[in-house]
Amino acid sequence: MNRPYKHLSELIALFQLTCEEDPIVMSIETDSRQVTTGSLFICVRGYTVDGHQYAQEAAGNGAAAILAEERIEGLTIPVIVLPDTKHAAGKVADLFYDHPSQKLRVYGITGTNGKTTTTKLTYDLFRSAGHRAGMISTVGAMIDGEMIDTPNTTPEAVILHRILYQMVERGVTDCVLEVSSHALMEGRIEGVRLYAAAFTNLTHDHLDYHASMEEYANAKSLLFKQVAVSGGQAVVLNEVDETSRIMAHAAKGVPVIWYATKADSSARVTVEWKEETVSVQLDGTITEVPVFLLGDFNAANLAAAIGLLKAGEVNMYRLIQHIPELRLPKGRLERVPFEGCEVYIDYAHTPDGLEKCLKALSVPDEPLYMVLSAAGERDRSKRSAMGQIASQYCEGIIVTVHDPRRENPKQIIAELIAEIAPRKIITCHETRKEALQIAAKIALTGKRIVIVGKGHERFERIGMQDIPFDEMEILTEELGRLSGHESAM
Repeated sequence: MNRPYKHLSELIALFQLTCEEDPIVMSIETDSRQVTTGSLFICVRGYTVDGHQYAQEAAGNGAAAILAEERIEGLTIPVIVLPDTKHAAGKVADLFYDHPSQKLRVYGITGTNGKTTTTKLTYDLFRSAGHRAGMISTVGAMIDGEMIDTPNTTPEAVILHRILYQMVERGVTDCVLEVSSHALMEGRIEGVRLYAAAFTNLTHDHLDYHASMEEYANAKSLLFKQVAVSGGQAVVLNEVDETSRIMAHAAKGVPVIWYATKADSSARVTVEWKEETVSVQLDGTITEVPVFLLGDFNAANLAAAIGLLKAGEVNMYRLIQHIPELRLPKGRLERVPFEGCEVYIDYAHTPDGLEKCLKALSVPDEPLYMVLSAAGERDRSKRSAMGQIASQYCEGIIVTVHDPRRENPKQIIAELIAEIAPRKIITCHETRKEALQIAAKIALTGKRIVIVGKGHERFERIGMQDIPFDEMEILTEELGRLSGHESAM
């Protein structure tokens, strides 16, 4: 891969600034530990860490210059002061990496639930259509089939542009990008040119970060404003979600491709779930194909994905034959591979996501059991609602926590069980591993069980640390131990 470089003067000219010294910048970093000789270190203020505190370390590691929001004394390298380094980082990285998002088509996907699934379905369909595709999502980044780990749903701006640059270098033509509301508010996609974007839905979540649902919706709408500013080709919107009108308005005249999950809809794309098949309607032409996706909500995710491909340069009718090959991402209604047990892992962590998950798994005369949890130091207002939904759909509930951070697990559990019928509570455990062990024991009695909250994640956030924690591994090992033979893992 060609290694990019720029003079400092080229980068700060973006902000109508000049400098006396003009070193060559060989890389851009926001983590002082990654700084090497010739790096430009950007001081960014985060939730728990302020990059300004690490400027001296960055200089000691060989930084050629520093971008900061305040003067930093005692440094012999150039320090360029800007009012907002967090949002400036994307513009600087875009220029440093020679505008990678202008050399491929970038498709953004946002919404409360379904972002990760829609992102993966879109990526898989692009590859099925013969395109060299990339994906950046909660479960990591993929460059034409190769996995690259990323730290957030949407990586911070410098890493994002770096990955897009790598994609361009490897001939990727279409990149699908999962975008959270946090990323939009914090400028993580600043400088990215968007070819198209899709909206899944807006339901109760992140009210610890956003002051209201209105503010949450406005944060999501920033993605669609960026499509308009980018001269994008289309926005793909959910016909039945009223918030889609906010997204359409934000897109300022960009063509809208509406999608729905009912055959009688006037939407250009409809995908109707029929348990073992889906009926796909494109501009009035209907095709029914087998599918391995569970639930009406995944029909909506598939419809959004098809809408994005419709915006791209894809032969849509040839593409439909590849729908039976599609699979859900890890941690989304993923069945634990242990013979004789029916155990599912799902990422559901919102009331709406939980209800959709439980509806998809509900079978007449086959009771469903579950492990219910909530995260610490996150939106507390949704906990009782999730307990109420669990009580409605499940015969028995094991209550626990995930990612407690610094919050008392007792408080999390108390708020989860506030609306659960007492007779449905099997047990409460402050330690998640103990809850999983109880779940394994119940599963071996022949009961169907779903475990929600963590999904694909492979660590627990306890205090200020990330502790390795692989639910799939824990479950299969415990199932193997209890049944007296080794697991299938």
